[in-house]
Order: sequence, then structure tokens, then C-alpha cells
Amino acid sequence: MDREVAHNRLVAKKYKRARKFVNWSAAGSSVLSAAFSSASFGSALSVVGLPATVPLGGAGGCFALVSSGLIIASKKLDSKIKKHQEITTLVVAKRDTINRLLSKALNNNEVSSHEFDTILSEFQQYNALKEQVRAKMLRQPSKRKLTDVDVKKLEKDLRGRLQTELIKENNRPTTSN
Repeated sequence: MDREVAHNRLVAKKYKRARKFVNWSAAGSSVLSAAFSSASFGSALSVVGLPATVPLGGAGGCFALVSSGLIIASKKLDSKIKKHQEITTLVVAKRDTINRLLSKALNNNEVSSHEFDTILSEFQQYNALKEQVRAKMLRQPSKRKLTDVDVKKLEKDLRGRLQTELIKENNRPTTSN
């Protein structure tokens, strides 16, 4: 889960950089659009500049279209940034919950079936909530099915880790007076 937090933070940071570039480009394109449109209008008022009116107006219109496209791209980047920030928050919260449950399970040096099921349900709830965040950001129902977790494999792996922790804890030298 720590790798997922780092990944989502890195991706959000990259999207923020891209959004900054897109916003500056949109602003520059808007300024150029206004300048070319003003020049087109000014040349239309004078008889001498009449032949330059159409090209200047066309350039102004092109810059306006580019600016509009960049504004739409900026909004899409905003939604992607928001999605990655929400997923990061979710991962951190679930990671803390799972760590608390693991610590509680290790206190009595034995992981009961109920404690294991609780930890497993937290993982499943995390996956479901992450899919909801993704679907909400796309504004459409989630099409991806959650992968079925191999409970036996996960249980075996988790029990192995817990036993390793217990062995380490029991092998620590204790100081007695």
C-alpha cells in the first residue's frame, strides 16, 4: 500500500505540472487571440489594411479555438488530479486501519479467524471504494469487475508474516532483574 501511495502522489504531481503548462498556454493563446482579433478589427476600419483583415481574423479565431481546447484539457487534468488525491487519501486511511488491526491481532500472539476475516474485508472494502472513486471521476458505472481474491493464498501469506513477526518478538532477549 505504501507503493500505491507513492505512485498516486507522483502521478498527481505530474498532472499538476501538466495542468500548469496547459493553463499558461491557454492564457497565452487567449492573449494572442485578442491581439489578432483587435488587429483585424483595426485593419477593417482603415481602407488600406482591408486585405489584412481576413488573415488576422482567421489567426485570431484559430488562437481562440486553441485556447478553448486547452481550457477543456485543463478541466480534464483537474478531474484526474482530484481522482488521484482521493485514492491517495483512501489508501492512507485503509493502510492505517489495516496496520491497527494487525497490531491488535499480534498483541495476543495469535490471529483468530475473525481477526483475519476483518483484515481481509478491509482489503476488499478498499478495492471496492477505489473502484467507486474511479467510476465517479469518469461519471459512469464501473465496468471493471473486482478480481476475486484468492483467500487461501492470502491467508497463508498473512499467517506466514504474522508467525515471522511473532518469532522475532519471542526471540528478542529480555532483560530481567
